[in-house]
Amino acid sequence: MGPVTYERYHIPIKTVQGRASPVPKFVITRADNCMNCGKCEKACIFGVHKRSEQDPRKMADPLSHLCKNCFRCVSDCPQRAITMSPGAEYRALGRGIWTPLRISTIWNEAETGKIPVFGAGYRGMFAGPNYDGMWTDMSEIVRPTRDGIHGRESISTCVDLGSKPLSLEFDPSGGLVTKMPPIVELPVPMVMDITRMRGTSENTLMGFAAAAEMLDTLLFLPHGSITYQLLEGAREHLVPCYPDTMDLRNIKPSVGTRMIEVGMGPAWAETLDVVRETLPDKVLAVRVRAGHGVEAKVVELAEAGVDVVHLDYDRHGREEGSDARHMMDSLRAVHRALVSRGIRDKVTVVAGGGIAAAEHVPKTVICGADVVALEKALIVALECRNCITCSRGSCPIDLQAAEPEWIQGRVMNLVGAWRDQMLEMMGAMGIREVRRLRGEVGRAIFFDDLERDMLSALKGGAKDG
Repeated sequence: MGPVTYERYHIPIKTVQGRASPVPKFVITRADNCMNCGKCEKACIFGVHKRSEQDPRKMADPLSHLCKNCFRCVSDCPQRAITMSPGAEYRALGRGIWTPLRISTIWNEAETGKIPVFGAGYRGMFAGPNYDGMWTDMSEIVRPTRDGIHGRESISTCVDLGSKPLSLEFDPSGGLVTKMPPIVELPVPMVMDITRMRGTSENTLMGFAAAAEMLDTLLFLPHGSITYQLLEGAREHLVPCYPDTMDLRNIKPSVGTRMIEVGMGPAWAETLDVVRETLPDKVLAVRVRAGHGVEAKVVELAEAGVDVVHLDYDRHGREEGSDARHMMDSLRAVHRALVSRGIRDKVTVVAGGGIAAAEHVPKTVICGADVVALEKALIVALECRNCITCSRGSCPIDLQAAEPEWIQGRVMNLVGAWRDQMLEMMGAMGIREVRRLRGEVGRAIFFDDLERDMLSALKGGAKDG
């Protein structure tokens, strides 16, 4: 047997063009007084302006979706024939945290596999609500060895799903006595969750399953949607999810699956005993709808021996209820509660919902999650417009007709781009493995906390009463 060669985890990416017509952020219009001089073509480095293939003497219609808002063509046109205006269709995209910018950014990442760099005309948002008001420490970015994706330092993104024993016990002969629980190791701290996704077809499921297999991660999906075709291609990467209303005494997950998930119902303790007895080799996850007092629920589940707690937040990253917290604050409370009990490593915390940008992945880990579940971002990567009235019959992109290979490519590009962003952030922070990033709130600044500490001494502030 020859020497084992170390191979870095790599996500292969390639350009996957969209199926629908592009949605331009800016609409470029050429007036009738254009004299077809071609100065706009020379001025634009993004390819917005081209000569007509049918008649090279004339300029073709501008490709508005390529515009980066640099205004070079507008300023160089001798006839002032070019105008730029905000795109109405673009401005209508999204709701809440799913802004037009975030949706179009995900489209770009899913197409190219690269994190876009915003250039001229980008004013930035240096503080805002929730994750927009969380800044990460980039003090190590000045060191030439901290080089992120360029590979001069190896940065590990591997994570483990499962419960870890807090201590090991050996017999007098040195044999391990402690029973080791099942563990699922993933090369990237991102899983895919389509349990709350509407209107999935067989092609959609096949595409997501193929992406999970290529990425070597997990796909959470309703147990009833698992078919023979899915098992044949991605058996070890499927996590069947069972509702809290189902009698689990007779469940028989498919051979080869490494993990199952159940909802946290009134009889969750009995469910735990049944699953532990019948499926001792499976990692057990319990899904919890995040709400008031969720940290106490997570502690209770961890002390009962649950391997993984999957916290569900809404699509905007908030808990349920009138006093709902954002996941940034909720996860910090969960992490502190587990640490204070000395049981943080007894349970893996998966957090999903409200993950709308590449930077949200490391920020969620910093707040206390071990693994991030991608949900709505997956469907947006497939050119979803986030329509207010979503139905299969009126879908403007006809997602049901998308080929599995196209879905696989778009999802892999998205995860590849987001992992590169995470590597860049970890490199700039001087952290070489994502496990160390978990709960590392000391390497982040929270705008709300900073504002309260700085202004609370003022008259009328928090300390003044």
